[in-house]
Amino acid sequence: MSVNGNSKVILPWLDEENVKSWFRTPIKEIRYLKTQAAGKGDNYLSNLHRLLVRTPGGDEHIVVKCRVDEGPIAQFLLESGIYSKEHRMYQSTLARMEKMLSEALQDDFEPLSPKFYYCCDEFLVIEDLSPRGYKMEDRQKGLDLTQSMSVMKVLGRLHAASIKLHELDPNEYKEYHVNFFSEPSTFSIWETCFKGWMETFIEELETWPAYEWSYYVEKLRRLHPNFHKKVDETTRRNDSDFNVLAHGDCWINNMMLNGASVRLVDFQSANFTSFAIDLHKFLTTSVQMEVRWKHTDTLIQEYHKSLCSTMAAVKCERKLPTLEEINEEMARKAMYGLFGIVCAAAVMTAAPNTGFDLGELMKGNKPSTRIYSEYFREIVKWGFPLLKDMGIFDRE
Repeated sequence: MSVNGNSKVILPWLDEENVKSWFRTPIKEIRYLKTQAAGKGDNYLSNLHRLLVRTPGGDEHIVVKCRVDEGPIAQFLLESGIYSKEHRMYQSTLARMEKMLSEALQDDFEPLSPKFYYCCDEFLVIEDLSPRGYKMEDRQKGLDLTQSMSVMKVLGRLHAASIKLHELDPNEYKEYHVNFFSEPSTFSIWETCFKGWMETFIEELETWPAYEWSYYVEKLRRLHPNFHKKVDETTRRNDSDFNVLAHGDCWINNMMLNGASVRLVDFQSANFTSFAIDLHKFLTTSVQMEVRWKHTDTLIQEYHKSLCSTMAAVKCERKLPTLEEINEEMARKAMYGLFGIVCAAAVMTAAPNTGFDLGELMKGNKPSTRIYSEYFREIVKWGFPLLKDMGIFDRE
């Protein structure tokens, strides 16, 4: 076996015996293609390595996803338990859901995620979808209507399959009961981050026309001390909600698209909680402005259609929700939509040169208003009136 590529990159796990165990076949060649597949501002939680592995049976394109091992973010992520959660998702939970969907949907079945090969404490090995035409779309533009409808269809299937799996085996979800913001070891760090995000956003909003935005400034000032607590309460599972195994970080950089085909990736924040968490995150961060203004209701309807048809196909015991019930829960969980705008969208739509540093935010150094793009400001103009209509600013 030979290893070709960048000799300056030291990958201690890149040896013949390791790679052979992933594929259970002799290895002819490993070609190192690229490291850190996402740029700054695109991927804070892992280091990615793309490899081409030649075997007697053909070529395999893979991504080796390694945990960050230096700096304040590394310790934060290690304590949070997100790596073990994602490994369980790929190794067990997703495999069980995809088997269920394959049997129920037959010719209409598509995988939810890339093929899984191997995982250990330090890294995860999955299929590299890019040679098959899948790509990550531009986070500073968002998805068009056709792409967004495809995402809604996949989320409906993911959530429906998760309901059936929970009915069959509730113990499968033990690792998904604590959400990313509620981890005891990282709770205070998130409080610091939320405080910095909100302070900077209020500073930005104070420069907007007072006749239109002073109402929101005052409401946010009052919410500010308890913002993290409110978001945490919103994401915690309530048995009266329509609970699913949510992706937990459902935004454009965590999905690969090829036409109407979608694969979800990065399941580090998977959480057994309300479906609305995924929908709010996606709508506030990942669709084009025209889609938001004209087709938000259409997207929710498509989600509802996919959810209900898949629940019926896999024979869920739970009663199918009505569209009205879906919209009512979206309103009840609107605090997560506020988080999606003030925190998530602010960072996710920022240009790489704006100086945002998650490590600095964790230390209590709030970001500059330079992170706010014109695209982000349009999201605020769209989203805040909707959140007001949902009653979010009256919940103090």
